Amino acid sequence: MLRILMKIGKVHPALLQRLVFTRRGAARGDVVVGPAIGEDAAVVDLGGKYLVTHTDPITGSVNLLGSLAVYIPTNDVAVRGVEPMWLSVALLLPPGASEHLLDAITRQMDEAARRLGVTIVGGHTEVTTAVTRPVAVVTAMGVGNRFVSTSGAKPGDVVVMTKSAGQEAASILASDFAEEALKRGVPAEALERARGLIAEISVAKEALALADLATSMHDPTEGGVANGLAEIAYASKVSIDVRREDVVVYREVEALCRAFRIDPLETLSSGVLLATVPRGRLGEALERLQKLGVPHAVIGEVKPPSGYLVKIGDRRYNEPYVEDKLFALF
Repeated sequence: MLRILMKIGKVHPALLQRLVFTRRGAARGDVVVGPAIGEDAAVVDLGGKYLVTHTDPITGSVNLLGSLAVYIPTNDVAVRGVEPMWLSVALLLPPGASEHLLDAITRQMDEAARRLGVTIVGGHTEVTTAVTRPVAVVTAMGVGNRFVSTSGAKPGDVVVMTKSAGQEAASILASDFAEEALKRGVPAEALERARGLIAEISVAKEALALADLATSMHDPTEGGVANGLAEIAYASKVSIDVRREDVVVYREVEALCRAFRIDPLETLSSGVLLATVPRGRLGEALERLQKLGVPHAVIGEVKPPSGYLVKIGDRRYNEPYVEDKLFALF
């Protein structure tokens, strides 16, 4: 039997469909949304209310691990239009890890969870030879009266983004690869601004504010804005046209991504909310974001299926899979 080695990062959608999504155990009628390409979180009908739950491994940073362990999985609950409430955290530390490291990670987790009003209800912590750097595997949960799916985008909807493409990648590069960034000519002040972007990684407030307006919401993580849009298009069976010049990229993000030869539209972008909104309700959506003080931009439009998933300028994306070059640095 031919053994094909998989690339680092998310498993390709074709393999997920063949080897993961077809092996889900017993079927239950209370599962409203299960595993699917582009869907951020599972939805379970509790009888009048919905449990939204999502699990994420945090593997792309060491210095920001505790903060990302809270913000990233709670984002996936929030983009369902449901308030994140609880976290369960499995923390795996490599041999030789110090108490100082554990203290730094849990301190970040506590601060981020308090900021969001989320409770860490349980989990597991151990030192193991199975990892060579700290890893957190986190399940976020929340309960709501309704939910938004990734698959709801409709032709004619307008695409809105918040904050900056690539901002999560930039914060990681500025924290975990600061010395190398300086060697590559990134100014120290750009590194300082990029490190501050960790405070903008949560999308909870803007996602909850748009929950009753958006037809689809998504949190673009690995593969960035390009992959996030492709996942919305794939799940919704539509195409999406985006004006590249309208996609927001902060200067510090541009500087770091250029130094490491990473496309800011194709790398970790937690903190960006991608939302599709009916054109007739766009003004209301933008007004809400303005009141929250959340930077935002209108970047494109949902189209009927047109032979591609996403077109950004002259670049076309035909599958919901964009390789993220950040992971090659670890």
